[in-house]
Amino acid sequence: MRKSDGGLAGLKRLQSLQARTDEVRAPARTLGKKRRRGARPQAETLRASPETVPVGHTTSLSAAPTAPVTEPPPLTVEDAVLFKRAMRSVTPIRTTGRIILPPRPVPPKTLLRQRRLRAAGSEPAPLAAVSDAFAPAATAHDATSFVKAGRGPDLIRDLRRGKWPMQASLDLHGSTLDEARTRLDRFLVSCLSHGIRSVQIVHGKGLGSKDGPVLKQTVRRWLTQIDAVIAYVECADVHGGSGAVQVLLRAPEKPTQLAD
Repeated sequence: MRKSDGGLAGLKRLQSLQARTDEVRAPARTLGKKRRRGARPQAETLRASPETVPVGHTTSLSAAPTAPVTEPPPLTVEDAVLFKRAMRSVTPIRTTGRIILPPRPVPPKTLLRQRRLRAAGSEPAPLAAVSDAFAPAATAHDATSFVKAGRGPDLIRDLRRGKWPMQASLDLHGSTLDEARTRLDRFLVSCLSHGIRSVQIVHGKGLGSKDGPVLKQTVRRWLTQIDAVIAYVECADVHGGSGAVQVLLRAPEKPTQLAD
C-alpha cells in the first residue's frame, strides 16, 4: 500500500508540474502564431516608440531613410509673370555715385620690407643727413623754386599749373630746427612708403620771429639735398604763398615681374 500511495503521489506531482509548464508555454506559442501571421510583437512595438520604453532600458532605433535630393524645377512663364507683378511696386535704389577703384598694384620689395620693420616695432631707415647751411647755386638767388639736376624745367611749370595735386601736408609752425628736421624726415619717409608724390610743406614766413625766416630758408635748403625730392615750387597765395612749398617726390619703385 505504501508503494502504491507513493506512486499515486508522484504521478499527481508530475501532472501538476506538466500543467504549470503548459501555462508558461502557452503565451510563447501564441506569440509565435502572431509573428507568423505578420503581427508585430509588443516588445518590438516598444522598441519602435522610445516614449513608451521604461526608464533604464536602452533601445536601438534604425535611422530613417533620407529622401534623395532633387533639383528645383525650372522657372516657368507663369512664375516669371507673378514675380514681375509682385515687384511692380518696388522702387529701385538710386545710383550712389560711388567709384570702384581698381586694385592697388603690388608694392615693391623695399616698401614691403619697411612695412614689416614698422609692424615689428622698428622704424625704417631715415633719410640721409642734410646740412642747415648748404644751398645749391641754382637757389642761391631765387629760392622760390628748385629742380634737381638732370630734370627738365617743365617740372616747375607743371607744378605751378597743378598737374600734381597735393596729397598730404606737413605744418612745421612753432617747431625748432631739430624738431622740424625729425618731423620732415618722418613725413617724407611715410609719403614715400605709401606712394605719395606731391606734398605741401608749411614752414611759415618768419615774420613773427625775432631771428627772421630761419625755418623757411633752412627747410628749403634741406629739400634741395634730399634725394627723394625732385622739385619744389612756392605755393600760390590760396595755399600759403611764400610760407609754404609744394614738393614733388620721386615715383615709387615698380615691382619686378617674374619671367614666364
